[in-house]
Amino acid sequence: MEHKPLLMGYWNNDRNGRYDRPQDEGEAANLDLIEVPEEYNVIVVSTPYMDNDGFPEFKAHNKSNGKFYEQVENLTSKGRQVLFNLESEYVNRKNYNEESLATEIMHILAGNGFSGICIDLKRGIIDEKDNQVVIPAALKLVKEWCKEVDRDFSICIALHFHDLGDDNEGLPYLAELEGRYDLVCANLYYRDLADRRYDSRSFRFDEGGDWISEDDDEQKENFLYGIMDSLTNGTRGFPKIPHDKSVMGLPANQDAVHQGYVKDPSAVFNVLKRLKQSGRPIRGLSAYSINWDAGHDKDGQPYSHEFIKRYKGIITPV
Repeated sequence: MEHKPLLMGYWNNDRNGRYDRPQDEGEAANLDLIEVPEEYNVIVVSTPYMDNDGFPEFKAHNKSNGKFYEQVENLTSKGRQVLFNLESEYVNRKNYNEESLATEIMHILAGNGFSGICIDLKRGIIDEKDNQVVIPAALKLVKEWCKEVDRDFSICIALHFHDLGDDNEGLPYLAELEGRYDLVCANLYYRDLADRRYDSRSFRFDEGGDWISEDDDEQKENFLYGIMDSLTNGTRGFPKIPHDKSVMGLPANQDAVHQGYVKDPSAVFNVLKRLKQSGRPIRGLSAYSINWDAGHDKDGQPYSHEFIKRYKGIITPV
């Protein structure tokens, strides 16, 4: 992946993704991939489906696969990265091995224009059976195959908010893919409405300091900086991620997720500035989701790509 500042976004094939939303909390937009604003230079395509053998594949929900792949190739021809999202609910739980999984991933990539894959797996899935060994091994095989045919293949790892912190000794696929992954996106929000166990998720970043919650607007800057500072240093019980491969994932707007929205964008800009001043500038930002960025609130008022309008300046090197 070309090393430049980036704005990444999740694009849901079925508009809202698999998460049910209350009708009074707004609605995400149904937009074609080709309509994604050009400032999103990395696009993670969700949601895949499973074939009869339990392997991941992709089916466009409102057009033929051929038309969809034409859109993918159109974007990649302009230098944008389009990643296939390997999500928790769609990982095969049968007895596959690294060769068979690698073959299926290469089948997805071949001729379809995808630039790589995003591993969007929760800890429980990655630990199930042999997943934490087989999935990284398969991706290593794909990486080698792409190298042999002179093709780029990017690997992005998405870290879920509630897999971070001092109860985590480092997710296994970070270690297994060290030196091979291109990006790690720390999604610093909580989006699942069905499970409220993490409503009060908070961290204390300094000994004797206050506990800071993800939804503390007054402390938002310190919360975001504390997480990213910990990740880029590998301190406070967090896994270490190279700063030039680190991406900070944020909600696109107040309706996009259950918790974690940043009301004041200056908090984000200050975090980026502080990380740069410390010698560890991160690679960029990610939005959940592109569809929500183009959606509307409960009163029908459009968000009009609030996320892009706020943060598009970071992709222009100073």
